[in-house]
Amino acid sequence: MRGLKLLGKEFATIIRSKKILIPIIAVLFIPVLYAGMFLWAFWDPYKQLDDLPVAVVNLDEGVVYNGKPIEAGKELVDNLKEKEGFKWEFVSEKTAKKGMDDRKYYMTVRIPSDFSKNTTTLLDANPKKSKLEYIPNESLNFLSSQIGGSAIEKIKSEVSATVTKTYAETMFDSLKDVSKGFADASDGAGQIHDGSGKITDGIGQLSGKANDGLNQLSDGSQKITNGLGELNSKVSAMPGGVNQLLGGSQKITNGLGELNSKVSAMPGGVNQLLGGSQKITNGLGELNSKVSGMPDGVNQLLGGSQKITNGLGELNSKVSGMPDGVNQLLGGSQQITGGLNELINPEGKLQSNLGQLLGGSQQITDGLKGAQKGAQDISSGASGLSQGVSEWKKQADTLSGVAQQTAGGAQQVSKNLADLNKQIENLPEEYRKQLQPTVQAIMAGSEQVSKGTAGVAQGVQGLAGEKGAKKIEAGATKLASGADRLDKEGISPLAEGSRKITGGLGQLVDSKGEFQTGLNKLANGSGQLTGGLNTLADSAGPLANGVNALYAGSGKITGGLNTLAGSAGPLANGVNALYDGSGKITGGLGQFVDPKGDFQNGLTSLKDGSGKITDGSKELATKLGEGAEKTSETKGDENKYDMFASPVKVKTEKMAEVPNYGTGFTPYFLSLGLFVGALLLSIVFPLRETVGIPKSGFSWFISKFGVLLAVGVIQALVADVVLLSWLDIEVQSVSYFVLFSIITSLSFIALVQFLVTTFGDAGRFIAILTLILQLTTSAGTFPLELIPKPLQVFNAWFPMTYSVSGLKAVISSGDFSYMWQNAGILMIFIVLLSLGTIGTLTWMHKRQYGKFSDAE
Repeated sequence: MRGLKLLGKEFATIIRSKKILIPIIAVLFIPVLYAGMFLWAFWDPYKQLDDLPVAVVNLDEGVVYNGKPIEAGKELVDNLKEKEGFKWEFVSEKTAKKGMDDRKYYMTVRIPSDFSKNTTTLLDANPKKSKLEYIPNESLNFLSSQIGGSAIEKIKSEVSATVTKTYAETMFDSLKDVSKGFADASDGAGQIHDGSGKITDGIGQLSGKANDGLNQLSDGSQKITNGLGELNSKVSAMPGGVNQLLGGSQKITNGLGELNSKVSAMPGGVNQLLGGSQKITNGLGELNSKVSGMPDGVNQLLGGSQKITNGLGELNSKVSGMPDGVNQLLGGSQQITGGLNELINPEGKLQSNLGQLLGGSQQITDGLKGAQKGAQDISSGASGLSQGVSEWKKQADTLSGVAQQTAGGAQQVSKNLADLNKQIENLPEEYRKQLQPTVQAIMAGSEQVSKGTAGVAQGVQGLAGEKGAKKIEAGATKLASGADRLDKEGISPLAEGSRKITGGLGQLVDSKGEFQTGLNKLANGSGQLTGGLNTLADSAGPLANGVNALYAGSGKITGGLNTLAGSAGPLANGVNALYDGSGKITGGLGQFVDPKGDFQNGLTSLKDGSGKITDGSKELATKLGEGAEKTSETKGDENKYDMFASPVKVKTEKMAEVPNYGTGFTPYFLSLGLFVGALLLSIVFPLRETVGIPKSGFSWFISKFGVLLAVGVIQALVADVVLLSWLDIEVQSVSYFVLFSIITSLSFIALVQFLVTTFGDAGRFIAILTLILQLTTSAGTFPLELIPKPLQVFNAWFPMTYSVSGLKAVISSGDFSYMWQNAGILMIFIVLLSLGTIGTLTWMHKRQYGKFSDAE
């Protein structure tokens, strides 16, 4: 009761004292002035953007794109003129700069000269973005620059949409060409499909033929290798055979030299024979003139002359080098014949010349002995020549066989390599490039070997054939045979005839009758002798020339064999190298034929890959056809252009919508106004002094808190009325809004009462510090997470944190349970702070009024 009486006195004192009443009345409006003025100023600043001057400078020069003029800068300016936002002022660059310097413009929007040009670079290799330059004057007002930045972002989006719309129109126009391109590509893919199918079939055929060809090639290469091996084994024996052949040829040459030296001695014997024959002829001529009754002796002499004639004929056909002597012998024979004929004539003189005839016959006999010896020497030399030629021909036949085998093997190598090269030409380029150089090099070497061995074979065959050794051998044989026959059938009978002539002449001396008969025979034989000597004269020259030519040819054969002997070694080395190379080719072809080798695997992979290409090209043709059909059906219109320009539309579904800045800031500024009102109330209303003597600290508290409670409620009500009626703030519940405002006001009054009651004027200073901390940590402006972390720890320890949260709930979200939660926390603050104040006043009451309490 004492507390209520004291409270009544407090109100009575306030009413009676204008000094207290007027300040208290003024303090009643502090919260509404504080909160109302702030909220009114910031209630909806974006509605006033039309009054914010912004300079716009258009430097865009425009561009022509696909035959259409594009002036993106001019379109932007026209759009800004029609669009509400800022106070757009379209000026020159110079004016804009001056206005920014004079703080006339808060910002400048500058459209550069290449603005339109850059919008057409989408399809270029290095496309360039169009730049919209935004120049804010942040020193003039920072928030205006932030607002302007948001506006520029919106303008940028609109310009981007316009440019994109232009691109979309161009793209849809190009779809017609794309559709046609798809159709053409589909046809091309179909052709690729057909072609790849043929390629797949061809690869299959190639694989089969390549395998067959490679097998044949491998077999042929093996045969080549075997042939070259056999050739290599035989070629090594060639130098020995050539050397043997060279030795035989040397023997032939030596024999021909000896023969040539002996043939040259035959003219002397023939000359002796001719001299004797001349004497015979002379003697017979004289005998014929003197003797006429000796038929028997003459006939015998005629028979001997016949033998001489036959022998000399044989000698004339076989012996060379005696043409002059034979001609003389022929003349002598003719004279003998004539003499014999004369001898047969009985009128001839015989007896006087028989002595001379007998002496001439003796000379003929001696000449025939020399001729017989020369014929025997010819026969001996010819036999040696024939033996040497036989041995030389034997070696030549051996060399010819080896050379023919070499030539045949080389020709077979060349033929097989040619077939190999043809088969390699059908292989893929990758394998062809690897094999062809090696095969062609082997072909070139084989061709050289073939030509060389063929030349050797031809030369050796020529030496050993009809034109070489055979002719030499035949000539030597004939020469030996002729010389032997000359000796046996020519010279020997001639000598025998000469002896008979001599004997007959002796008988003729003794008997004229017999001589007459022999003389008749001598006349007949002399004719035959003359014919034989003619033949001998004709053959003597060719025989000598043939022997000389045979000797010269034998020398050439010997020189050729020397050359052949020098070339036999390199030829053997070449064949050996060819054999090694052929072995390597055979091994390489074996790798090609191997079913597990890289070549066969490559053919299989190539065939599989070609099949995949065929399938893929078919699918490609189908899909391209579908693409052509779909693109031809796609047509552009305004809706599609707009869709490309603005493909995304933001749908905003606000949770607990806040219509404007004022509504959003109300919890913060109302809490701030109520706290300032409580703080000012502590200045105009004394919280320690009492109008009477309180009975206790509690009654003291009641007398003071009752006044503060009334003022706090009135402050909250005044502020709420102004906000609800004048600023038209929208709240979720007016009653809850008023109730929570009163609770907020009382919590701040309890805090200020406790601080000022406990600490006096220092308590007001502490209250100001508390206000500062609450303004920064209550999350009334920026979210709590955005303030420095050291300040975040104070958030939960001050009542303004909960007053702001509760007012947000009752004004915007409508989450009343959350409102009550924050109201409960504020009530806890009120109770705890009031208990603190009671404790302070109780302590003060005991100090100041303790004796009065004891007196009572």
